[in-house]
Amino acid sequence: MAVQDKAHTDVVIISQPWDGRLAYAISQVGSPPVLTATAIALNGSTLSSPRAWVWAGIHVLLAVLAPLLYLVWLVRWGLVTDLDVQLRQQRIKPMIFTIVCSGLAWLVLTLGAAPRPMVVLASALWVQAVVTFAITLRWKVSVHCTAAAGTAMVVWFLMGTPLLLLVGVPLIAWSRVRLRRHTLAQTIAGTLLGLAVFLPIARSI
Repeated sequence: MAVQDKAHTDVVIISQPWDGRLAYAISQVGSPPVLTATAIALNGSTLSSPRAWVWAGIHVLLAVLAPLLYLVWLVRWGLVTDLDVQLRQQRIKPMIFTIVCSGLAWLVLTLGAAPRPMVVLASALWVQAVVTFAITLRWKVSVHCTAAAGTAMVVWFLMGTPLLLLVGVPLIAWSRVRLRRHTLAQTIAGTLLGLAVFLPIARSI
């Protein structure tokens, strides 16, 4: 069933006009796992030490790769319809798993005396996961936009450029609305959530 759904999705994307295919590409490049891994890697790269890269790898493994593999498993067994998890009710299990994995990543980094900026980032990602889950219990918020806004703040404070915030986040929001995965209100709420979590701690990353 999951293979059939995937094939159907591919046919729908290919049959869309150019702006639909562009929106799909932007949505994939700007997916939460890609953006979260990017933020973690960028954070590790600014510390310029082999030890930081080891901790970044551990963080990505626990907080990004493990939840992603769990989601793929859910799709494979038909427990979730697709990797986008379009149905709000189906987001509960993968989000709980993400919260557990993010919390474990924070605990490992903290107990292992990882560099403080990496621990701060891990705590922010955990808080973001918890708040997103709480909202999702009643309303569908855009996780893409939440991750995009959070990553944009990390990029801004580490690299000194607001380009991702000013250009990348609106593009990702547009892609989610264009693909009818979210409403405009849901993308705005997701963006504000990412900013609210990361703005207060961005200077500490």
